[in-house]
Parts: sequence; structure tokens; C-alpha cells
Amino acid sequence: MTINLNKKLVTKETLLSEITDVEVYQMYLEDNFVFNKTIKSPLREEENASFGFFLGENGEICFKDFLLGAGDCIKFVQLKFGLNFFEAMSKIVLDAKLENRFIIKNTFKTTINNFIQSESREELISSINNFKLRKKKRDFKLYDLSYWNQFGITHETLLKYKVEPISHIFYGDRIVLAEKLAYSFEENKDGLVTYKIYQPNSEKYKWINNHNESVWQGWEQLPYKGELLIITKSLKDVMAIKDVCGLNAVSLQAEGVLPKKQVIEELKRRFEVLYILYDNDFDKETNWGRDFGRKLSMEHDICQIEIDSSYKSKDFSDLVAIHGKEEARKVLTDLIELPF
Repeated sequence: MTINLNKKLVTKETLLSEITDVEVYQMYLEDNFVFNKTIKSPLREEENASFGFFLGENGEICFKDFLLGAGDCIKFVQLKFGLNFFEAMSKIVLDAKLENRFIIKNTFKTTINNFIQSESREELISSINNFKLRKKKRDFKLYDLSYWNQFGITHETLLKYKVEPISHIFYGDRIVLAEKLAYSFEENKDGLVTYKIYQPNSEKYKWINNHNESVWQGWEQLPYKGELLIITKSLKDVMAIKDVCGLNAVSLQAEGVLPKKQVIEELKRRFEVLYILYDNDFDKETNWGRDFGRKLSMEHDICQIEIDSSYKSKDFSDLVAIHGKEEARKVLTDLIELPF
């Protein structure tokens, strides 16, 4: 599938080139936008005003809510309507009547038109950054090791990448019993410890995350110098690539996140060759992984590789689970030899 050249992929960068952050806020505020003044939160009911807008370090207009934390205009829409990152951008596109300029998820228009805002705090924060998130760890069980082993990931690697099984999740003033298969991914950036909670069998709360978009998964575990690095889309794939193929890998928070130029330049100085391996969404009407991978590839001149659709595996960890470690290793090593 090719990208429609008459439309842009909807990313934060492209979206805010067509509409300002102030205009985004104004679309969803009952009153006029007020800067540097404390008001009652438009995101929840409260008796005393604790919400305000401020100028962020990068020149963006950000919000801060005493209870829910701070963020940019996209996170504001996420929190207000209980959406994930891409759904929030799609909603902004639709509400600002920018459909003729952007590619958005084809199924989203029906979803948003039928959307009923949830009163559940769990649902509202299930994919929002910048909230207080903690967890209670438990010991690894045989079923945990079995789950990760299907992707070729060992107990030692889980410990190295700070993956822990958990029994409870704490956010705000709530305590929630975690599901049987529930894990925390810990990252430490600039002295701030954040978590991504992963419950693979959960229908509603598969991911709960307070990493921000600048956090790279697996960054702490990278060697300072190396021959090859694969940029992929999840910590699970990072660990599977490392254990099955012995290759260095790192992951952004999501495929639609565009990294800072200086970070990519640092990686190019540290590693001789970089590759992008995003999902092959072969069974979707729009192949989002391929399109976002192409965007990153063109932006930073990095070779994009992809698991062939014949394997019916959208990512490397699926490839291992479906076809086994030996076949998965052969597929990936063949792909990284192609440019030579």
C-alpha cells in the first residue's frame, strides 16, 4: 500500500502545522481560553479552581491540573474524552474539519460519533502520560516465564530491562488488583522514574503508561558503541530481538512518535548502521506500521525493513511465537543483509 500523497500522516508535528494549540483548546472549552489564570478544571468536577495554562519549555501552550497532572493540547483531548494518543489527534482533525488534509484511522469517525464519555477514572487515564503511577511487584511464577518464553525472552533479560510481574496498580487515590498476567516496564530518564503497565490479556486496560514521548524503551541497556541498532516499536520486540538474534534494539513509545533530530544524530554516532523495524499491519485496511516507519525513514535517512506479509506476523515477537526462534532469526538477519 502507498501513502496518499494528497494527505499527510497525522502526527503531532503535522497536526500543529495546520492548527495552533490554542485553537485546539478553544474547541473544547466552554469558556474562552484564559492564559496564566487559575480556573476550574474543564476535565473534571471540582469545588476550588486548580487548573491553568502555561508556556512550556518548547514554546507550547500546556495545561496543568492539580489532580491529573500536566501535558500538551493532545493530552488535554485524550484526558477530556478518554482517548488514546492517535484517537485524540483523529478527533481534532475531524472537529477542526481537516479531513481533507490528513490520513486518520478509517474506523475512527464512526467510533467518535458514537462515543460516550466514560466516568471511570481507569478508562480516562489508561493511555495518558504525566499522572502518578505506582505498582506492587510480586515474584515471577512459572506462567510468567512461559508467557515471555514464547517470544524467546529469558528471565535474565526481563530483569536486565526492568520488567517485573505485579499484583496491584496504584494511580491517584485508587488501588486496582492487577490481572494474572500483568507487568511493569520501568524507565529512568533525567532522574525521573516512570512506568508502563502491560496486561496482555486485558480487554480494557492492556496498557497504562506515564512515560512521556521522549522516553526511549531499552535506552539504558544500550552499549555506548556498536555496529548495528534496530529501532522498533515496543520493549517486547526490543527484548526478543536481543535474545533471539543478539542484536541491539531500542523503541520509541509509539510508532507515530517522531524523535528529536539530535537524539537520532547521537544514535548514528554511536552505531554504524541503523534500521527501522515497525509493524507490518498486513491485516488492516491501512498499514499504519509501514506508513509510520516510512515517515521516520524519510525524515532521518534510515533504512526501513519489514517482515514479509507471508509470515502473518505483524512484529518480531509474533514472528518468534508463530514460527520459532530459528526461523525468526533467519528472517531478520536476511533483512538486515539486504542493503549490502
